[in-house]
Amino acid sequence: MQNFISSISPKAKIYLFIGAIAGGLITLTVLRRFPPTKAALLSAITLSLLSLLSTQITHPTLWWTGTGAIGGIIIGLADVLEETLADTRTGLEFSDRLAILTLQGIAGFVSGVILGRKSDDAQVPTLREFLARSSALTTGMFAIVVTISFLEEGLEVARTLSSRLSATTTILATALVIPGIVGYLLFELKPSISLKKPER
Repeated sequence: MQNFISSISPKAKIYLFIGAIAGGLITLTVLRRFPPTKAALLSAITLSLLSLLSTQITHPTLWWTGTGAIGGIIIGLADVLEETLADTRTGLEFSDRLAILTLQGIAGFVSGVILGRKSDDAQVPTLREFLARSSALTTGMFAIVVTISFLEEGLEVARTLSSRLSATTTILATALVIPGIVGYLLFELKPSISLKKPER
């Protein structure tokens, strides 16, 4: 799994890209239908499940679809928060903001633990690769959302959305990644090294 990108054909890479975008758009669309706290709870549960699935799935297209879904979750939740925070009449209370960040942190920690306990498995991506792929796909989803906003409502709306979405995405990603790294490091399994007795 860790080296499949360099060994597949250009046509297969297109399928990986399509799968990633599809997974991201599905989760993004679903999350937009929920209020912030419920969206955060749904995203936390889904993130944990997707992290678990990423250690079980060996088919590249399915793996990238799941990773794309993670990017869609982050951007989808950020979009929900952006819309709520932009409305000064119904801004989030401190307890709601705390609950959302706590749920993200728990999801990140659980995901880190899952990846850490599988770190000696050659079929499971390393933490560095997992974060790099997820970050790249999240950035791609961000660009798609802003571009669609430009097409629908013009440059000024897209610029405002980009600024707010950037802030909320950064907050959510930080709340997710830092506990994730802690969980990974606490439960990381080192590959066992077998020592052979020297032959006489």
